[in-house]
Amino acid sequence: MEAISRTLGGNIAALRKARGMTQEQLAARVGVSAPAVSKWETGSSCPDIALLCPLARALDTNVDTLLQFEQTLSDEEVTARMNALLDQALHGGPDTLAAVHRQLTDLLHQYPNCTCLQYNAAAAYDSFRLFFPTAEPSLQQEWKDRKRTLLRQVRDTGNAAYWQGATISLAAMEMADGDPEQGAALLKELPERTGDPSGLWPLYYLKTDRPEKALELTQQQLYRSVCQVISALVTMTNPKLLPETAKRHKVCAAYRAVTQAFGLSDMSDGLLLELYLEQGDTERAAACFVRYVDSILAPVHLPDPDLFAPGLPARPAEAPQGSVREMYRLAARELAQDERCRPLWDFPACKEALERLKAEG
Repeated sequence: MEAISRTLGGNIAALRKARGMTQEQLAARVGVSAPAVSKWETGSSCPDIALLCPLARALDTNVDTLLQFEQTLSDEEVTARMNALLDQALHGGPDTLAAVHRQLTDLLHQYPNCTCLQYNAAAAYDSFRLFFPTAEPSLQQEWKDRKRTLLRQVRDTGNAAYWQGATISLAAMEMADGDPEQGAALLKELPERTGDPSGLWPLYYLKTDRPEKALELTQQQLYRSVCQVISALVTMTNPKLLPETAKRHKVCAAYRAVTQAFGLSDMSDGLLLELYLEQGDTERAAACFVRYVDSILAPVHLPDPDLFAPGLPARPAEAPQGSVREMYRLAARELAQDERCRPLWDFPACKEALERLKAEG
């Protein structure tokens, strides 16, 4: 309700000023006091519902415009508002995060039928959990619960643009910390064989003499494919999939080869670290640990522009310093508390690397 008051008040003030009216003049036209108009415009109170029509006529508009009535938001508006909220949260402190949380809730209440907003808000709660891992457990659980509720609402709409993505996200939540059978049931709802049109669009742009657009789309498709390969290789390092350490070493070598071939960040030392610790080879594990910390602290590694530009931005969006430091703190804490890393603290180089990571956090 507070958000609605602020929005209405700001709109009344903007319409009044656009017509060159004072608060006293507007008050006289609708039969209220000037302080009452002032309270409306500052959002401390709302006009009585019986005054909305006279107020709209006095401002030479209609009630829908006065209330800024919109049934839904465009995709562009959703993107702009969500980016603004996330930027506000990432650049502020704990109090700012709480305020952003309230603003997002107000926005969802203002547009309860906006599927695009619901879908993007679910992703925003994921971002909160990623960038604020040290938030109170109760708040983290609330974010997770709200994400699940929003994804279910999106599925209930049957909106083709978002239904499949919402279904996949819900299945992932069930697989991670819910009921795997429910996750499998959700996955079975997805079409088993759907054609991928992404390869046809470059052909279309080539046929219509737009090779630059064809190249851009092809490079974006290549980047997505490479990321999928890297994700699959990381999954294969799980000992439940490949118990043989020799095979997992091959997987790590493949991971390193792919990242280096395409100019992506190479985090293979983190994978090798776990392997060497598992084998009891602490000396090699220690060397991997130092290189792994170096890779965490290194500047963002841009994908090879000869392969991916102009399909990808020339420069990545810079993460706010607060969120970067939070990730460093989280990484340092997890490494320090990992019992498997205990043998590494006998190596001065490992202790020094951990201290560097803590200092950056």
